Amino acid sequence: MSEINKDINSTEKLLNAIRKKDEKSFTSLQRPEAAFSGKKPLKKIKLTFPKRFSNKKNYTVGVDIGREFIRLVKTVKGLGDKSVLVDQRIVKFGPQISKDSSEFIALLKSSLAAFCGSPANCDIWTNVSTSEVNVYYLKVPRVPKKQLGNVVYWTAKKEGYIDDEKSVFDFEIQNEIVEKVNPKYSVMVYTAPKAEIEKIKTLFSDIGITLAGITIISFAIQNIFRSGWMPAIKEVFVSLFIGNDFSRIDVFNKENLVMTRSVKTGNSSMVEAIIESVLEKTGNVRLRNDEAKKILCSLSPDSEKLKNTDFGYDFKKEEILEMIFPVWERLARQVDMTLKHYTSAGENKKIEKIYILSSINVYNSIRDYLSDQLEIKTEFFDPFRQQTVPSSVKSLNISERIFLAPALGLSLSDNKHTPNAVFTYYEKDKEINIKRINKITFLSFLAALFACLLLIVYQGFQINSAAKQQEKLRKDLALLNPLLSVDKVSKIADEVKMKRKIARQYVHRYSGMAVIGEVSDITSPDIHLIGLKIAEEKALPKTDDKASKEADKGTEVIIQGVISGPRNMLDSNLSRYVMKLENSPMLSHVSIQKNSIVTFKKNEILHFILSAKIG
Repeated sequence: MSEINKDINSTEKLLNAIRKKDEKSFTSLQRPEAAFSGKKPLKKIKLTFPKRFSNKKNYTVGVDIGREFIRLVKTVKGLGDKSVLVDQRIVKFGPQISKDSSEFIALLKSSLAAFCGSPANCDIWTNVSTSEVNVYYLKVPRVPKKQLGNVVYWTAKKEGYIDDEKSVFDFEIQNEIVEKVNPKYSVMVYTAPKAEIEKIKTLFSDIGITLAGITIISFAIQNIFRSGWMPAIKEVFVSLFIGNDFSRIDVFNKENLVMTRSVKTGNSSMVEAIIESVLEKTGNVRLRNDEAKKILCSLSPDSEKLKNTDFGYDFKKEEILEMIFPVWERLARQVDMTLKHYTSAGENKKIEKIYILSSINVYNSIRDYLSDQLEIKTEFFDPFRQQTVPSSVKSLNISERIFLAPALGLSLSDNKHTPNAVFTYYEKDKEINIKRINKITFLSFLAALFACLLLIVYQGFQINSAAKQQEKLRKDLALLNPLLSVDKVSKIADEVKMKRKIARQYVHRYSGMAVIGEVSDITSPDIHLIGLKIAEEKALPKTDDKASKEADKGTEVIIQGVISGPRNMLDSNLSRYVMKLENSPMLSHVSIQKNSIVTFKKNEILHFILSAKIG
């Protein structure tokens, strides 16, 4: 305990500074010496994580706040996701300091700041009193996961375990069982008072810390086995915590807490037994609680021996054991009844081991007594015994190691395997849905990215192919002889223009003959041409107002003739003749300039004059 006293001294100095309202803030105080450090301070383990995990905290810190101690343990994930102990500390404060006082808040803040370094880099877990939390065990039908939360909730509601207004409700599926052929889930359900949870959250938020989780010590001990820190060698075993005002009996089946019970027998009962025994023997001496507790602690080799000025200095060990024996007997009987109840109500599995934890320094006599009475192998709970730990931890006595066990369990917490009163099944389901949406979004992005990459690769091939084709055409063009130049192109263009000019001259010279031949081919036997005139640029005056507006330009053809035949067919024959001329590839814009009925040799004939354009 000498090392603890060193830390106590530094704590007292801190409290004195707070009481005197020192000008310097407690946050600027030097980091107090580690509770269990040797001559040299323990070096911190610094790990560098990849950037993709930068949102995950590096360290997990367990904070166990007791009556007179703040116990701190820091761990970090090492190789194979196995936790590694980084640091530990026990900070003592006097019973005169209330947990609601500003002094305690300042002490907690400075202790965490000194221990964590940067609290923002740590997931901080703490505990709520086990007496405030109710743990139940249910069996529910096997249903789909989406319906499981509602089934458990309403089953617990039906049993009267839940008060929605006053308590936080959470559950954990432990395993699947078959009961009368029907498959069911074995479910652990717990409720914690909302007021107490909010009180703890407020305590830490007032010092600028957002808690990662709040759980109970029973679940913290469960973490030690679930995290693989300490293997659960025995199938069914018990953790017996002998506290000040009560003792807690936790039954574990492998890594799962399957039963927990508190009994009103603890170290304070032994203290009261010593006070009553001394009063009975002396008749007028009534010890104070701290004096009787000192006598009780003197049984442990880890405690300071009684001085000759202390009352009970001359007491022999056997006399002290005789005083507290009735309390041992009552505790053993309560433990035995609890274990028999579990065995009869469970699968008749034998309890194979009992681990003892205590709020005061432990002594071998109580371990040996419980082992003999219960006929079960019993040992003190030392979670550091088979671990690779710093030398400062190896130097601790068994009592100090037991004191750190709850804080160690808290530092091994993880939402995957630790019931968390501030992150219940509802928040877990919500987080799962968010992760599922994020996963779908990420996969969709990957699919789009893959499609874009394929498109880029395809376009790359296309560009490469086009570049090769271009290079081939360039080489083919280079092989042409002679190469083209501006002068050569101009010369060829002039030759083409000359040829076109000569061709137009031929067309102009022989267009009249071509028109005569075309008109002759179109004209039917009943149509007799009187005259055919080809006029340049300007046509004869037109009688039809709807004639083409382009008649003032180009070569115009005037056709004059008569149509013979029946009187009623003359106009239709003229119209047919005009349509044939219009359809001719040589003539266009055919229009009737004049048409009239005349008498020729006592027969009526149709006299007409037509105009048309060549081309």
